[in-house]
Amino acid sequence: MGLPHWLTRTISPQPIAIHFGSDVVRMMQIRDKKECALQRAVEVASPDSESIKIAFDSFKGKRCVVSIGSENVLVQHIRVSLAADEAHIREALMKFDSAWGDAEIRQICVTTTGGSSNPRQEILCAGVSRRVTGEVVQVIESAGAEVIAVTFPLYASIRAFDRLYRRDGDEKITSLLIDMDEDSSIVMIAHGANCVFAHRIGTQCNQEVAQQETQPVTTPSLTPISSPSTDSFERREENTPRGLHGIESTNGAVDASIEIELEQCIRHHDALFPERAVDRVIFTGKGASETSRCAAIANHLGIAGFVADPAAWIQGAEGCAAGPSWTTVAGICIRYTEKAA
Repeated sequence: MGLPHWLTRTISPQPIAIHFGSDVVRMMQIRDKKECALQRAVEVASPDSESIKIAFDSFKGKRCVVSIGSENVLVQHIRVSLAADEAHIREALMKFDSAWGDAEIRQICVTTTGGSSNPRQEILCAGVSRRVTGEVVQVIESAGAEVIAVTFPLYASIRAFDRLYRRDGDEKITSLLIDMDEDSSIVMIAHGANCVFAHRIGTQCNQEVAQQETQPVTTPSLTPISSPSTDSFERREENTPRGLHGIESTNGAVDASIEIELEQCIRHHDALFPERAVDRVIFTGKGASETSRCAAIANHLGIAGFVADPAAWIQGAEGCAAGPSWTTVAGICIRYTEKAA
């Protein structure tokens, strides 16, 4: 009786990772957990069920992990009392953006501030509108597929570095990651694999977060891709992590507003974690293909700069899934690989 089930688990294909970018939908599937070899990678210009249904014909299976595009992701730091409940947290978030009222909210990092005399907590919250999540899931299900998890780049990018870029001792490394999507960019700062700060470039970086008197949020349907306790894995021993390509310094110009925001992000992080300085800046997303701009940003910050390329660690991805624009979907793909039995 147990044999048919064992055979099903053994030959079951890996989930298909689907990332809804602002200009295209990127889809990727790998063959197995151990080899990390590419099964298929496709870009779909129109994010509709018909075009995605056609793309599914080149993949194996119909189970999918879906990533919501950065332009639809809400990120915000708020400072509240230690006794804050869900209602007060949502209320504090809505002071920054009314869209938080209909968002599924996940707490990513909680940091105690204020010292013993006035203890409070600063919470990094991320969320996506339930309407947006529903629309994306409907597109996939209308194409005849099954959505097994929904996430967003904030988790996927961090997880990609967790599993694939870190070496021995890198849990002590503080990385500034800039995910440069087509229409939206998100700045993340990670201690090893754990994201402790996030901010969307193009909006005001509030160093004085909400002070509302606002118990942690209950777990929503959004599935996290990274957590403080990560799976064990074999760390790479090369001098430079595979998939990170160093960029040369340049005297190119950087938009003044971007300079200011990035400096504010680093100052905010340094105020929360004075013992952790940012060691490196890593660029992902389609915009990271413009390496001269990335080099100018790294040069302005005075931090070693790297551009990510998942083709360096996914066999067979060199021709069709190379470059930093594939980092998010590759991170999702790796995170959701499953054992055969």
